[in-house]
Amino acid sequence: MTKHKNSIAGQLHGRVLDVSRRYVTLLTPAGASRSGTIAAKALDVVTGDIALYEERDGKIFVNGLVPSERTLSRSYRGNLKRMGANIDLLFVITAVGSTLNPVVIDRMLIGARVQGIPSVLVLNKADLGLELSASVVAAYRKIGIEVIECSAKFGSAFEEIEKRIQSPSVNVVALCGVSGVGKSTILNRLVPGAGAKTGELSEKTGQGRQTTSQPRAFLYSSAQAGQRVIIDFPGVQFFGLSHVPKEVVSGAFEEFVRYGQGCRFINCRHLQEPSCAVREAVDRGDIEGWRYDSYIQILNEIEEAREY
Repeated sequence: MTKHKNSIAGQLHGRVLDVSRRYVTLLTPAGASRSGTIAAKALDVVTGDIALYEERDGKIFVNGLVPSERTLSRSYRGNLKRMGANIDLLFVITAVGSTLNPVVIDRMLIGARVQGIPSVLVLNKADLGLELSASVVAAYRKIGIEVIECSAKFGSAFEEIEKRIQSPSVNVVALCGVSGVGKSTILNRLVPGAGAKTGELSEKTGQGRQTTSQPRAFLYSSAQAGQRVIIDFPGVQFFGLSHVPKEVVSGAFEEFVRYGQGCRFINCRHLQEPSCAVREAVDRGDIEGWRYDSYIQILNEIEEAREY
């Protein structure tokens, strides 16, 4: 494990691989896996954190955290939930068919972008036919989102995924997506010993059955690039963003930034302002209507969550 640049000299520290109640599994700089207890009750520890600990009588007690970078979070029932920390690359996993949901995809991409986390959209189950999702994929590529079309079932295009994982700038990778998109199958391909459970779509709802209950990290190894940490997030059906400041939301939509340069007002919110170049681009079809709808939904969610 690469030493975190903010690690405190002389302190014992390790990367959090798993958290269960007050117990953690850590990966030490020496590459050893150690189990311990969270001693400080106020600590909000998540997978990917760098935990500071002390050892007494052969037992580990976590008493602090190195300030995290690039933390992926979501709002849930009025609370902010940290999902994973120190993420260098996020794979937003979706799939051909009924689970392809641009609204949720947008939210995951925005949640990562406001934290400076590079993201790649992975379209799984490409063996079912790309024509089912061609327009959505083309729209994301048009605005500069990298898309990898793969088939976890048959292992196609995995060299592209692994190339991104093996980048010298990457230490921690995260997999995020709704249930039923084949995220566990992808993980099992990348880390054969992961043993992640796979599920099928519900015949009644068309949605995936969740097979992961909490974030867990696994060690990915390659002869070319050495060791990486891959965090597998539980499937999420809603990715809340009410914690994101309203003023930064438009800047997280790549195409809004580009077209927004033509707005009359520098601080245009792209709502009812006159001569709004973003809304004009939506009307012309240069910006997808569903992307603008995602923007409005996020703003409404933030407004509804404000405390008065």
